[in-house]
Amino acid sequence: MEVFDGFIAAIASEFKIKFHKDSEGAYTTELQFENNRSQQVLITLSKDEVGDRIINYYSVIGKLKGDFCELYKFALRINSTLIFGGLALIDETLVLRDSILLVDGDPQRFMKSLTYIAAKADELEEVLLKENAS
Repeated sequence: MEVFDGFIAAIASEFKIKFHKDSEGAYTTELQFENNRSQQVLITLSKDEVGDRIINYYSVIGKLKGDFCELYKFALRINSTLIFGGLALIDETLVLRDSILLVDGDPQRFMKSLTYIAAKADELEEVLLKENAS
């Protein structure tokens, strides 16, 4: 975890981004956009099946309501066009997520994923839900 904490601290310093660490070691940050919208991203560290450390990004699009059939079709179509990550369900919440190997997590790559996930999740939130849930 120390390597991950140091990596996040270096990102925060280099890119002037505030991260908040919770008691379980996960980080959150909120990116502000020019259109007066914002999007929160959760960043966690886990291990894959072979034990490599993985940085995970999650950004909430919104809680699902009503008939999901059309939304599922839309989500599957969108997944095929995403440059980074993919849409997923966590309980009744639609999220955009991505992951990279910690060993491959140079600052530019980290920021590229972070900003893409935040911006695309915000865009989908605005289109699908017509709101700003952050």
